[in-house]
Amino acid sequence: MRWQQTGSRLNFVIACVSRAVLSYAFVLVACATPSRDSSPVQTDSLVYHLRRSPTEPGALAYVTAVYRNVGAGPVYFPRCTRNFAYPMYKLRRTGADSTRRLFTDWAFACVGGVPTGTIPPGDSVVIRVRVGSIDQPTMYPPLRPGDLIGDLRVELELCDHPSSDSDSCELAPQAKRSSNAFNVRY
Repeated sequence: MRWQQTGSRLNFVIACVSRAVLSYAFVLVACATPSRDSSPVQTDSLVYHLRRSPTEPGALAYVTAVYRNVGAGPVYFPRCTRNFAYPMYKLRRTGADSTRRLFTDWAFACVGGVPTGTIPPGDSVVIRVRVGSIDQPTMYPPLRPGDLIGDLRVELELCDHPSSDSDSCELAPQAKRSSNAFNVRY
């Protein structure tokens, strides 16, 4: 929590800026934790706190996401290179936060012509996903703290059918490849 002077008004700001309610001169922020659901991808926690580290310059946290193939047949995934043993993924906002800006400082840089990977029935994949960002001192427009936090989901790139080239793999419906909701806060 902190007090912030804005002109002649004094604003009270709570660091968990997932949903804001403006009331007079105060900014009150609800820090609701999403509920665990039956999403096919499950995270190791429902709340992650961005922290500064002496070894990584920025505000970061790590989400462990697990997907288990509970179907009768294999599930396929695009691979970035032949050595990729797990699906590519992205982060997306969810719920009331779904229209807010989200900044991630990483992206997959892939080669083409790589066949899809396979997750056999009953097998699982574990993916470590970084949330937050390293410091961005030259970013324009400047990175806003609210661009890194809120209610998110990990969305895996999973396919129902194989492809000789991962780039042409038709993704399964979003509901079959998304994680439970989780909250990222400072």
